[in-house]
Amino acid sequence: MSLFDKWWDAAHSKNRDQLAELLDYNFIFVRHNTGEKLDKNKYLDAMMTDVRDKTACENRRLIYENDEIVVSHSILDGPMGRNAVMLVRLVKDGKFIRQETGMTPLPAK
Repeated sequence: MSLFDKWWDAAHSKNRDQLAELLDYNFIFVRHNTGEKLDKNKYLDAMMTDVRDKTACENRRLIYENDEIVVSHSILDGPMGRNAVMLVRLVKDGKFIRQETGMTPLPAK
Protein backbone atom coordinates (compact mmCIF):
# COMPACT_ATOMS: atom_id res chain seq x y z
CA MET A 1 0.00 0.00 0.00
CA SER A 2 1.32 3.45 -0.89
CA LEU A 3 2.22 5.99 1.80
CA PHE A 4 -0.53 8.20 0.37
CA ASP A 5 -3.13 5.48 0.97
CA LYS A 6 -1.77 4.58 4.41
CA TRP A 7 -2.08 8.22 5.44
CA TRP A 8 -5.64 8.49 4.11
CA ASP A 9 -6.73 5.34 5.93
CA ALA A 10 -5.22 6.48 9.23
CA ALA A 11 -6.50 10.07 8.93
CA HIS A 12 -9.97 9.01 7.82
CA SER A 13 -10.28 6.65 10.81
CA LYS A 14 -8.71 9.28 13.13
CA ASN A 15 -6.17 6.71 14.32
CA ARG A 16 -3.52 8.82 16.07
CA ASP A 17 -1.13 5.90 16.58
CA GLN A 18 -1.19 4.98 12.88
CA LEU A 19 -0.72 8.62 11.91
CA ALA A 20 2.21 8.96 14.33
CA GLU A 21 3.88 5.89 12.82
CA LEU A 22 3.88 7.59 9.41
CA LEU A 23 5.56 10.77 10.70
CA ASP A 24 9.28 11.09 11.37
CA TYR A 25 10.30 12.11 14.91
CA ASN A 26 11.40 15.52 13.54
CA PHE A 27 8.33 16.03 11.30
CA ILE A 28 7.37 19.65 10.56
CA PHE A 29 4.09 20.96 9.13
CA VAL A 30 4.20 24.46 7.59
CA ARG A 31 0.93 26.41 7.42
CA HIS A 32 0.52 27.95 3.98
CA ASN A 33 -1.13 31.16 5.12
CA THR A 34 1.06 32.12 8.09
CA GLY A 35 4.29 30.17 7.73
CA GLU A 36 3.70 28.83 11.26
CA LYS A 37 5.45 25.52 11.88
CA LEU A 38 3.92 22.69 13.90
CA ASP A 39 5.99 19.83 15.25
CA LYS A 40 4.78 16.24 15.13
CA ASN A 41 2.76 16.34 18.35
CA LYS A 42 1.09 19.69 17.68
CA TYR A 43 0.23 18.54 14.17
CA LEU A 44 -1.28 15.30 15.46
CA ASP A 45 -3.28 17.29 18.04
CA ALA A 46 -4.67 19.44 15.21
CA MET A 47 -5.52 16.35 13.15
CA MET A 48 -7.53 14.91 16.03
CA THR A 49 -9.84 17.92 16.46
CA ASP A 50 -13.48 17.94 15.45
CA VAL A 51 -12.57 20.20 12.50
CA ARG A 52 -11.82 16.96 10.69
CA ASP A 53 -15.41 15.82 11.26
CA LYS A 54 -16.72 19.14 9.92
CA THR A 55 -14.66 19.04 6.72
CA ALA A 56 -15.72 17.17 3.59
CA CYS A 57 -13.06 15.99 1.15
CA GLU A 58 -13.87 15.76 -2.56
CA ASN A 59 -11.88 14.67 -5.59
CA ARG A 60 -8.95 13.39 -3.52
CA ARG A 61 -6.19 12.34 -5.88
CA LEU A 62 -2.57 11.43 -5.88
CA ILE A 63 -0.55 13.49 -8.34
CA TYR A 64 2.87 11.94 -7.73
CA GLU A 65 4.56 9.64 -5.23
CA ASN A 66 8.03 8.17 -4.94
CA ASP A 67 10.50 7.44 -2.11
CA GLU A 68 11.17 11.16 -1.57
CA ILE A 69 7.90 13.03 -2.13
CA VAL A 70 4.12 12.67 -2.15
CA VAL A 71 2.03 15.32 -3.93
CA SER A 72 -1.75 15.23 -3.73
CA HIS A 73 -4.75 17.47 -4.42
CA SER A 74 -8.30 17.65 -3.12
CA ILE A 75 -11.23 19.97 -2.53
CA LEU A 76 -11.94 20.60 1.15
CA ASP A 77 -15.20 22.12 2.32
CA GLY A 78 -15.34 23.02 5.99
CA PRO A 79 -14.89 25.73 8.64
CA MET A 80 -12.29 27.53 6.49
CA GLY A 81 -14.66 27.55 3.50
CA ARG A 82 -14.37 25.65 0.24
CA ASN A 83 -10.77 25.37 -0.97
CA ALA A 84 -8.65 23.56 -3.53
CA VAL A 85 -5.74 22.14 -1.52
CA MET A 86 -2.34 21.00 -2.74
CA LEU A 87 -0.37 18.90 -0.26
CA VAL A 88 3.35 18.37 -0.67
CA ARG A 89 4.97 15.91 1.72
CA LEU A 90 8.67 15.13 1.82
CA VAL A 91 9.58 11.53 2.64
CA LYS A 92 12.67 10.00 4.20
CA ASP A 93 13.08 6.35 5.16
CA GLY A 94 9.38 5.67 4.49
CA LYS A 95 8.09 8.44 6.78
CA PHE A 96 6.88 11.96 6.22
CA ILE A 97 9.45 14.52 7.37
CA ARG A 98 7.78 17.75 6.19
CA GLN A 99 4.37 18.81 4.90
CA GLU A 100 3.31 22.06 3.29
CA THR A 101 -0.03 23.09 1.88
CA GLY A 102 -1.30 25.55 -0.65
CA MET A 103 -4.96 26.54 -0.72
CA THR A 104 -7.03 28.39 -3.30
CA PRO A 105 -10.48 29.61 -2.18
CA LEU A 106 -13.37 28.33 -4.31
CA PRO A 107 -16.96 29.54 -4.56
CA ALA A 108 -19.45 27.79 -2.27
CA LYS A 109 -21.59 25.10 -3.86
